[in-house]
Amino acid sequence: MNPDHHTHRWPFELPGSKRRYAAPLLLALLAACNGQIGGPGQSTPAGSGSESGGDTPGSAQTPEDVLASPFCQTPQPGATPLRRLSNYEYSNTLKDLFSGVSGVASTIDTVVATFPSEPESLGFRNNASFLTVGSLVAQKYLDAAEQISAVAAQAPGLVSCDPAALGELECASDFIRTFGARAYRRPLTEAEVQSYEERFTAGSDGHTFKDGIEWVVFSMLQSPNVLYRVELGQASTGDVTEPTPYEMASRLSYLIWQSQPDAELTRAAAADELGTPAQVEAQVRRMLADPRADRLLEYFDQWLDIDLLSGMTRDPAVYPDLVPRLPDLLQEETRTFVKSLFSSPSGSFDELFTAEYSFVNGALAQHYGVDGVSGDGFVRVDMPGRSGVLTQGMMLTHDKATRTSIVRRGLKVRTDLLCAIVPAPPNDVKLDLEGLGEGLSQRERLELHRSEPSCAGCHAMMDPLGVVFESFDAVGRARTTDEEGRPVATSSDISHTRDADGPVANAAELGQRLAQSEQARACYVLQNFRFSHGRDETDADRCSMAALSVAFKESGYSLSELVVALTQTDAFRYRPVITPERP
Repeated sequence: MNPDHHTHRWPFELPGSKRRYAAPLLLALLAACNGQIGGPGQSTPAGSGSESGGDTPGSAQTPEDVLASPFCQTPQPGATPLRRLSNYEYSNTLKDLFSGVSGVASTIDTVVATFPSEPESLGFRNNASFLTVGSLVAQKYLDAAEQISAVAAQAPGLVSCDPAALGELECASDFIRTFGARAYRRPLTEAEVQSYEERFTAGSDGHTFKDGIEWVVFSMLQSPNVLYRVELGQASTGDVTEPTPYEMASRLSYLIWQSQPDAELTRAAAADELGTPAQVEAQVRRMLADPRADRLLEYFDQWLDIDLLSGMTRDPAVYPDLVPRLPDLLQEETRTFVKSLFSSPSGSFDELFTAEYSFVNGALAQHYGVDGVSGDGFVRVDMPGRSGVLTQGMMLTHDKATRTSIVRRGLKVRTDLLCAIVPAPPNDVKLDLEGLGEGLSQRERLELHRSEPSCAGCHAMMDPLGVVFESFDAVGRARTTDEEGRPVATSSDISHTRDADGPVANAAELGQRLAQSEQARACYVLQNFRFSHGRDETDADRCSMAALSVAFKESGYSLSELVVALTQTDAFRYRPVITPERP
């Protein structure tokens, strides 16, 4: 197979050592929290497609049939794993927690930049099964708590009361209750308050009030109640329960804002106003209108691999005179485009793949050869021949320094836009294509490569999809000849899909095909589910997935309405009851 094939990022752990004064309890608690509640939820998802693109179990039933089945007449939530905050969620959470406290945000950026990258699973870096805490991660959390607490304790705005007027312990107790409730995302118990009061006393004894506060913040930031999204659910005698109001507030805030609840969500939780679908929907629509909803673009960054653009390198001999900061500009192009769709209920799945326009600023307009745009602001421009996100930075993250990659581009479409499985190459397959067919184009070499039976199966799933993008070079510009000066040909014949097979002339026609494909629509729903729940779909989620499919269709395949629909499913509104394991 081709070396372009299978460039996934896999889980890893790095060695580390504990700081000499690290509390053994912290490491024990974090290690204990590596497990999950309700099962791993990592089975192959129904409806995700197979390597042949054929039907999957249950696909003969329509979503409406599934919802009408007896199974779906009672709540059917899937697994609810214990979720550690991703690096992105951690950064957002702490910045919101210390909002208005001078100097803390920059400290958070500095310490999070040293965190190990999370493992990727199913295309995302927030899968609960892989966000474990080894010794290195625990040490990084300890380092972060130390540095952040030191800055925060000395900054104005952290403590609202006056210790001289109220009394140091009384003021500290007030801080513990108010700040602790925000940090824990629920009110603290009296035992927790007492424990932190004791830490304040130990830290301030012989020192200052601020030293005691630093000890409190340092301890809180290492608590599993801060680092994890802890859920126990409401008391129940059945197999299914609901999250507590405060847990529901966190589900909403981490879905839409990738961060902790705000004051309004916390108030609604305290008033028990998050229990009905209508109450939840009202909060979702309020939250989507908030500027913090831009953090949902993290889903698109990871799904479309836009987060990988920062590592894009190109050979200046092949691509001379590129505009400065091109990867940043390409990322902003897609983010602005997606944001424009997401900001309106009419922004649809269809337009995501078919739009013959994009957003550029002066520098990116120069790069693309678009006239009439100047300045740093991104504006909408017509770009005939383009096809939404398909012809933006997404495809460039899979190219090489000196040329496009038909294989990697096709693999991206097959796996992440159609949710199909492409098998790994056999161990004995020759990986070097460069010696195949002297003077042939990349497309012609791949056609020759597919004549080998051991390569044909996989490459028939990737190459025909990747070929259609050959009219765009490895820096995203339209072209008629490849890097060697040979004419490019983009016509292709798509196969191995459930409903998108057939000839296509170019990327625009592929975009039209995907926009109307039920397989692609179902894949988009599945990808949203995976990101929002931090796990894969299981058979227990079939009612939730059917409800999402129906809601997506009824909304006209609206991107933002699908987020609203996510919060109305059994998987979001309920959770399995925790059954303690017997020793």
